[in-house]
Amino acid sequence: MTKIHKSWLVLIALCGLAAASIGISINTSGVFYSVVSEDLGIFRGAFAFNMTIFSLVNAIAGLFVVRLFDRFPFKLVLTASVILATLSTGLMGNSSQLWQFYLLGALRGISTGMFSIMTLTLIINYWFSEKNGLATSIALSFSGITGAMMSPIFAKIIVANGWHFAYWIQALALFLFCVPALVLPFQDNPLKEGRSPYGHKEVISVAGPVTSHFKVNSAYIAMIIFAVSLAFISSMVQHFPGFAESIKLDVTTGAAFLSMAMIGNIVFKLIVGFLSDVLGPIKACLVLVSANLIAVLIFLISSKPVMLMPAALLFGAIFGVLAVSIPLITRQLFGLDNYGKAYPIINFATNTGAALAFSAIGFIYDFANSYYPALILFLILLALAMVSLVYASKKA
Repeated sequence: MTKIHKSWLVLIALCGLAAASIGISINTSGVFYSVVSEDLGIFRGAFAFNMTIFSLVNAIAGLFVVRLFDRFPFKLVLTASVILATLSTGLMGNSSQLWQFYLLGALRGISTGMFSIMTLTLIINYWFSEKNGLATSIALSFSGITGAMMSPIFAKIIVANGWHFAYWIQALALFLFCVPALVLPFQDNPLKEGRSPYGHKEVISVAGPVTSHFKVNSAYIAMIIFAVSLAFISSMVQHFPGFAESIKLDVTTGAAFLSMAMIGNIVFKLIVGFLSDVLGPIKACLVLVSANLIAVLIFLISSKPVMLMPAALLFGAIFGVLAVSIPLITRQLFGLDNYGKAYPIINFATNTGAALAFSAIGFIYDFANSYYPALILFLILLALAMVSLVYASKKA
């Protein structure tokens, strides 16, 4: 009987961390926007700014992941981070002032940043020499699965028990998804256990000393522009419940849009791994960007749920780009040896774009009383993203 390589058990634990740090912490946040802001009598954009703070701090935290794991035991950092993330999420339900939401947003950001996308892709690179793209797709698809499952559940809890109680349920869900990673004995790098990565042929250093060949050039800057542009667009998904209300649809329909986007999140994260193997990461990425473009156009021209539901599904393609395509393209353009240097900055830029958008989209609605100006802006950003990616691929 063939023994299962431990890398696959580690991958299961990483699926839980992706569900907690992204699926729960980010992909379900939109169900709280309109309810909390209306209950407290504040601008939607002002409340959504807590997620801007969350994303910015999360991005900054990601820059220090490699150093922290080298200096402190991985499980110690993980355990402390999960505890802080759980408590700060629950305490959102006990908050009534904007400064409290902002402070907790910062605490949530720094804590989840220790087990979010930077950590996940780093550990996958360490544990998988082969099937790296597949492992990345599987792990990060769970952020979409969780968002799709939990968004309508949280929406119903809010209606039945109020948003205060719902935040504590959100905190409990976050913790439970982290349990497999907390109880499974494993290190961030299999070499620390005296093991070899899955498909190991020779020792590959992913986050070690960066070769002299890496430098910040026009191709790297183009990749950053690409990442920021698409990350900005991705934050619209958390405004889907508010968008539904703005076009006279009910909250349940808005939550359904959010769930459809999360289903798209799952599907396209899995598809892009396969497409990347067949077409290459860049062409596969352009397929997903085109799907998002179609979705934005449908949102602009239709207000009928029968059209908007599939559009929301297509909109979820943006998450496949951000979570799977960008790491794969980074490896292709700058090399595995440079991944530990190149990707943290791109990841920081990605989170910064999303962070700015969380509140920016909310403020666009507050002052225009419509989400359509934001959708028009997305068309411009999509065009910029496509041009930037093609440029980066030619100049790298």
